[in-house]
Amino acid sequence: MTAPAFACPRRKSLVSEIWDFTGPGYRKAAKKFHSLANANGKHVVLTGATSGLGLSSARTLASLGARLTLVVRDAQKARQLEQECLALGAVSVSIILADLTLLADARKVVAELISRDEHIDVLINNAGALFNQRAETSEGIEQSTSLLFLSPVLLMRGLKPLLSRAEEGRVVNVVSGGMYTQRLSMSWLRSGFAHRYDGPAVYAQAKRALAIVTEEWHESWGAEGIFINSMHPGWADTPGVQSALPTFRKITQWILRNSDEGADTINWMALAPEMSGVSGKLFLDRQARTYYLNAKTRERPTDRQALLKYLSEMID
Repeated sequence: MTAPAFACPRRKSLVSEIWDFTGPGYRKAAKKFHSLANANGKHVVLTGATSGLGLSSARTLASLGARLTLVVRDAQKARQLEQECLALGAVSVSIILADLTLLADARKVVAELISRDEHIDVLINNAGALFNQRAETSEGIEQSTSLLFLSPVLLMRGLKPLLSRAEEGRVVNVVSGGMYTQRLSMSWLRSGFAHRYDGPAVYAQAKRALAIVTEEWHESWGAEGIFINSMHPGWADTPGVQSALPTFRKITQWILRNSDEGADTINWMALAPEMSGVSGKLFLDRQARTYYLNAKTRERPTDRQALLKYLSEMID
């Protein structure tokens, strides 16, 4: 089966591109959407499932008949969500407790799933947070880098054998429109953002790095029947935005998306037949988008090579 091209739409003005991130932008795009496909018991591993986009995605995938493995931190919320998802129609729900700011916990998730020896149809790397104060984890890694970049990549690589056993394995990496403001800085990333810390910019750097790895790996993974893509949810009024970006929310509240609107493309990418064989793309509202809105934010090939070298140093 030949995958659809999913060419990026013709570039619009910068203002129009950014307007697409809004609630009105989503609702305009959604006029052309069809209903989401049934999951038919597909095994979906979803991180960060107890709030925001992850919670919305868990509920939707449950209602479509998925078999869910939810990777979450909070045991009480996990128990409540497990019962809710079963009531909504999930074939089964399994919970793995993990704090993905810690690479050791990400490795425990991999080990647990490998020990279960079940194929994975879809891995959704959604867990995230925006930290306005710099901190290092107990492993000595800047927490945004660990949570938003290193752990998702570790999960991808560790779970690759189980994804390869699916009829068609898929990975959905949730990134951020904020990365459009950032050019990857390897010196900044390598320093752990120690000398200059700005929460939104650090968040965007980590998401940019994850998007780059998605682009770099997709051809070799596709040759093994695993298709990896990124998406960004636009400007969604999630608990994370409410707590970390109160000024931004106050200014933009009237145009923000709700969590269901932000998560729609996650679920579509996980299940849509038309996504079969599609890899290495960035999506917003079920449409392929450019990775760069400004040529000045495009990293050099040497930066990409340095990023992959850094990655091998950190997780090998």
